[in-house]
Amino acid sequence: MTREERRRLIRELVDAAPPLSPEDADRLRSLLPVRARTARQPAVLPRLAPRKAA
Repeated sequence: MTREERRRLIRELVDAAPPLSPEDADRLRSLLPVRARTARQPAVLPRLAPRKAA
């Protein structure tokens, strides 16, 4: 399956899915960072500084 065929199949599945309830939409929004919802690129999490042993 080519990349374009895969994208077309995913688009068909998404378009055929029923709309989310307001509760489900709120739950999904809470799981995704704001940047991931607004940017075309996936959100990049900041790197954490290495932890020092006590």
